[in-house]
Amino acid sequence: MPEHKAHKRSYFCIAIMGATATGKSAFAIELAGRICGEVVSMDSRQVYRGMDIGTAKVGLAEQQGIRHHLIDIMNPDEANSAGKHARLAREAIGEIEARGRIPILAGGTGLYFRALFKGLADVGVDEGALREIRESFAGKSTDELFADLQRFDPARARKLSRGDRMRITRALEVRILTGRTISEHFSNQTVGQEIDAIKLVLGMPRVDLRGRIARRTREMFGAGWIEEVRSLLAAGYNSLSPGLNSLGYKQISLALESGRNPCDDMDAIITLTRQYAKRQETFFRREEDALWLDVTGEGFKREAYARLSSRTRFKNNLT
Repeated sequence: MPEHKAHKRSYFCIAIMGATATGKSAFAIELAGRICGEVVSMDSRQVYRGMDIGTAKVGLAEQQGIRHHLIDIMNPDEANSAGKHARLAREAIGEIEARGRIPILAGGTGLYFRALFKGLADVGVDEGALREIRESFAGKSTDELFADLQRFDPARARKLSRGDRMRITRALEVRILTGRTISEHFSNQTVGQEIDAIKLVLGMPRVDLRGRIARRTREMFGAGWIEEVRSLLAAGYNSLSPGLNSLGYKQISLALESGRNPCDDMDAIITLTRQYAKRQETFFRREEDALWLDVTGEGFKREAYARLSSRTRFKNNLT
């Protein structure tokens, strides 16, 4: 009997990517309003309930009636992952297309886009064991953790900076919890539905981005970011919770837990955010067939619409 291969459905979407503070959410909402679209968040922290200010989450009024997906779907003590997010994104894309609308992906978490476009094996974890591992890491320096990674997964260690504590600990967690290296998990990628995406990467000159990050961080502090974190700690979460163990939230929660003034960490958070934005830009530079748009230029939207208008379905909406 001849072997019959299952038909693989192809989904179309628009991907709006880029570093933090480049205006991805606002542009996605504007575009969705013009082409009958819905927004699917590709942000690793906007999934968490109660984490609004520090994630620059779009509020209901700002959403302008545009339906958003994968926002506020988890509590801060739940672990998300690239594989899990990709599955949820595929489901959302399918639902949006079934309603005859256009899925617009928006976010800055590059690994989540990669998992969606190219496939990425998900790594299931035991939450209790993960918490114990993270507590054991807390007493180690980043250099010590990197040395551990060099022993357990030298292939992954060669790809990471010695100071990239977040990715170093993630690789070690996978090795300890699953008995396999994260490199092995990457090599066993699986792809679901094929994703046909028009990729738009928003950017700006480095000096402008640095200034915007500083201003936005100060605005977040002024808008009540510290009180937001204080409320999360009062609800029983802590600096080791997956949601709070992230840029800005971690520094503020650690300060509150130790009785320090989190405002003293504002400059450090700005510096860390700038470094993160630089890593995001480097990641998105590797995206194939992506159109880079300088959002400080007056014509960036016209340029984006011109790319989209190459698809017949958009010509009447964007001309």
